[in-house]
Amino acid sequence: MQLSDHIRTLLRDHDCVIIPDFGGLIAEYEPARIHPVRHTLVPPAKRVAFNQSLTRNDGLLVDALSRQLEVSTAQARQLVREAVLRMQEELETGQRTELRGVGMFRRAAGRGLEFEYTGTQNLLSASYGLPELVSRPIRATDAIMARERPMPAPLLAASRSARVTRAFRVAAMALIAGLALSANYMTLDMLGYLPEGWQLSKATSVPSASEVQPPVMARQQAALASEISAPAPQPIREARVEAAPAEKVAPAVAPAVKPRVVAAPVVKKPVPVATVAGGQKAPVSKSAAKPKAKAPGWEKAAATNATTSSESATIKSRTGRYYIIAGSYTSLANAEKGRQALVRLGHPARVILPQAGSRQYKLSVADYADRTSADREAQAQRRRLGNSLWVLNY
Repeated sequence: MQLSDHIRTLLRDHDCVIIPDFGGLIAEYEPARIHPVRHTLVPPAKRVAFNQSLTRNDGLLVDALSRQLEVSTAQARQLVREAVLRMQEELETGQRTELRGVGMFRRAAGRGLEFEYTGTQNLLSASYGLPELVSRPIRATDAIMARERPMPAPLLAASRSARVTRAFRVAAMALIAGLALSANYMTLDMLGYLPEGWQLSKATSVPSASEVQPPVMARQQAALASEISAPAPQPIREARVEAAPAEKVAPAVAPAVKPRVVAAPVVKKPVPVATVAGGQKAPVSKSAAKPKAKAPGWEKAAATNATTSSESATIKSRTGRYYIIAGSYTSLANAEKGRQALVRLGHPARVILPQAGSRQYKLSVADYADRTSADREAQAQRRRLGNSLWVLNY
């Protein structure tokens, strides 16, 4: 049985895998980095470390062997014990042992076991399929040489370039002369200094003025004729007659607007109810008092931290959430003491009751619905509570 295959699979989903009576392997998040020698950009990964003090059986490795090999818990525990004995014998005889794909263990005099990670696979699920990128460094000497290098002269015939330059100059001079002559001509034409032979034909401009006058005179005469023929008092009387019925109708329309004012008392009815609910301590139903329990910000945090009831502070079965584990205890009393200490520090701590075949009471600092949030919070809490925190999917 290759114990390393099962351990490598568990390290992809968990941050800590304990080998009973041997030690614990802790996987920490390592961000992307640049190799200074090979000039490669390595994607984010998990860095595996070894802690010889974590020897208590938390049931994770035994449970995984029992499910994958389809054996009982006692048989899986015996298989793990045999693998640990074989590794200890190799350490005593050859001072080294290896978990293929995980790392190498060496026994150092006076320092215990030394671990060297030799795995080649990326254990971080979020970096699956990301390759290493090669980036060549940009040297400053290349830029300096490119700036100091003379630009090559264009390979053009001398005669051709001279002809193009001469043609460009002639065209520019002709354009400037044409613009100057046209400007002088327009100026002299406006001032009337041009001879009659050079002036523009007035047949196009004079008829425009002569043709405009007759229509203007015709419109003026038609307007005067209409003013004389149309009687002035009749439209005024009609306007007055039309205004009179409008004034009579106005009082009849006014009562129609009154029903709209009746809606005002209907709008005012909620106002005393709001004042009674806000100003007086009148008897309010329990359903109406429930929205007041919503506390924003720090009040919500205080409400979640104060886990006084034993039912909410203990987890009896699997929930599918991700728990940040701070430690394991052999008794519920010790776990409760640890939980109260975390609660005083402001953490919503809870106690996970032991599974079948295990006697460890796990103490959870917090729990989240997704793995990403749990890893981020665990990374932040390790600075305050130590590097022994790990994430459990239970």
